This record gives sequence, structure tokens and C-alpha cells, in this order.
Amino acid sequence: MTKFVMLLLALALCVPAIGLAQGQNNGQQSSNSQMQQQSANQAAQNQVDGMNTSPHHTMSGMVSDGGKKFTSNNTTWEVSNPHALKNYNGQNVTVKYQLNSERNTIKIDKVMSGQ
Repeated sequence: MTKFVMLLLALALCVPAIGLAQGQNNGQQSSNSQMQQQSANQAAQNQVDGMNTSPHHTMSGMVSDGGKKFTSNNTTWEVSNPHALKNYNGQNVTVKYQLNSERNTIKIDKVMSGQ
């Protein structure tokens, strides 16, 4: 009878430990899944903004339409981040940018006043 009680007691102590171990493993899987999702979201946002693998370029031109358009050498580009140019409307500036060839847009990384 004592062996039976000891067996039940041992079993009662092991069951919560097993459940705790499984819960920690599920937490790690959930954390990995969240990190993968965040990485995928960032990659998608970078693609929208034009931050793909294209190198940085520099060009001079005129800012128009509140920073939404940039014209250089008779070519007008749509700007994916117009907030970077909003204070330069109607001005000639030199910009450091990345080209998103899939969307035919540019992402402005740096603005230098004048030509």
C-alpha cells in the first residue's frame, strides 16, 4: 500500500513538471514565429519604401508637388517617402537615393541643398 501511495505522489509531482516544460517550449516556438513575422513585415515595408538591394545613387534636380515628385534631366520620379522633401518644394537640391525599379520610385536617404 505504501508503494502505491508513493507511486501516486511521484506521478502527481511529475505531471506539472512535464506540463511546465511543454509550456516553455511552446513559448520559444511562439517567440520564433513572432520574430519571423517581424522580419517578413520589415522586408515588405522595405520593398514598399524602395529599400531593396539597390545601391545608393546621387542626382540633382527640382522638388515639386510637396515632395512627392523629383525631376532630374527631364525625368520625373515619384518619391516613396515625400516627407523627406516636403521642406524643399520648388527648390533645386541634390539627393542621395535608392531606386525601386519594380515600382519605378525613389526613396530619398539624404538631401543636400543646392546643385
